[in-house]
Amino acid sequence: MSIQQSYVNTETSFPKLKFTELLFVEDQLQTVLQQADGLIRQTCISLLESGGKRIRPLLTLYSGMCFAPLNPLMIDAAVASELIHMASLIHDDVIDESETRRGKPTVVSQYGNHAAILTGDYLFAEAFNILSRSELLTSMNFLVKAIQAMCHGEVHQADEQFSSQVSFAEYYKRIANKTGILLAACCQSGAVLAGASAAELSLMREYGMNLGYAYQITDDILDIEGDADSLGKPIGADLVNGNITLPMLYLLDKPIYGNWLREIIKVRSITPLGALSIREALLNTGCIEEAYQTATHCINKAKACLDNIPASTYKTTLLDLADTILHRKA
Repeated sequence: MSIQQSYVNTETSFPKLKFTELLFVEDQLQTVLQQADGLIRQTCISLLESGGKRIRPLLTLYSGMCFAPLNPLMIDAAVASELIHMASLIHDDVIDESETRRGKPTVVSQYGNHAAILTGDYLFAEAFNILSRSELLTSMNFLVKAIQAMCHGEVHQADEQFSSQVSFAEYYKRIANKTGILLAACCQSGAVLAGASAAELSLMREYGMNLGYAYQITDDILDIEGDADSLGKPIGADLVNGNITLPMLYLLDKPIYGNWLREIIKVRSITPLGALSIREALLNTGCIEEAYQTATHCINKAKACLDNIPASTYKTTLLDLADTILHRKA
């Protein structure tokens, strides 16, 4: 696969935006992964060829370029962020026993749990190898905390499966851990390598965090009313697995539907027919629209964080990216 092909793959999710700087990231990703041996090299290249939105390296690069011209350290940090993301996806697929991702077979479905887990570990190791340079230690600190948060988020989600007692506060903590803190870390990582001030780092962190909230909430929505072909994976997984998402929290708050849903959740097994009934209830009661409005609020908060960031084409791109995430279909 050529660098240009990788670049085109990243464009498909954000057709109105062009990110030429990602060519440097794609080139370095291929160089890093080609250095692996045997089956791990095969699994790494397979994952890379499946494409992806490259949101994390985008945030790293453009957050930095809001404050200074692109430099090699930003590119290194962007590559590390994507390696961490790739590793987490592989481990997630092992946990969820996922057969497909982005419309293609997962590493675990192709090569089994053993190879998948070791591939994820290898990618984490490569990320830390990049970040171990003294100039990147602050970026490493941001990203290590994000990895710790992701682990907590996954454990909490498992503990909260089929629980009707999940609060809104617990839900937001979970999605912050699973998604928001890593996006925030990417923004901070790029900005700190560009010499941003402490106040500017705080703004970029809040931008990334709110972007993460919106991204995860739109994931919740797409799992209910998305298109499986566009998503590249089956819809309804959250319902079947008993993951209590924001639309379901809104449904639990409805006087009549709430008690009905609690009885279904109590059984700890949702049949395909039950999932269909819940989906219809979510659509008919306006819970999907409520969730979308919440995601919109998060996007508006994210964009407001950039008000005091100097005007530039890179800031404009971050604003556009926020809107694109809100309206994404995959």
